[in-house]
Amino acid sequence: MSASALIILRTAHHRYAARHSDLAELRQVRDAAVLETVGGDRPCVCVELGAFLDPADISTQTRRHALLIPLRRRYVALLVDAVEAFLEYDRSEPLPGLLQQHLTQPWAVGVLNYNDIPIVQLDVRAIARSVLLQHSSTSHDKGSITYASGI
Repeated sequence: MSASALIILRTAHHRYAARHSDLAELRQVRDAAVLETVGGDRPCVCVELGAFLDPADISTQTRRHALLIPLRRRYVALLVDAVEAFLEYDRSEPLPGLLQQHLTQPWAVGVLNYNDIPIVQLDVRAIARSVLLQHSSTSHDKGSITYASGI
């Protein structure tokens, strides 16, 4: 897979695109507790991607895909319902500067026309950093897994 490959993700209500190169790993899981540590000893913070971006986007799936994103001394696992496709080349268009200036978070970086449907391309590393910021401000137990739904 090329460095500019994209993956198409599906949450309960939305589709998103993300750069495959931003992930350390992609796993299928039934229980987020299996992600307590990743890579031997690095703790992992899990969050539902759909609910993090849209509180109404809550999944009822039991089998999930975990997008593992490495950040410093820990991982962030973004849980999605499915990975629908791998696109070998990034065919997304960057967001216009005027639109980017009005976003409250720097998570959306482009738009992809996928099967005649516009899909927002996310910066999952920026989302993972935001998850860790929220986690560190609300957690006292830094060594254990945190499974956050609807942050």
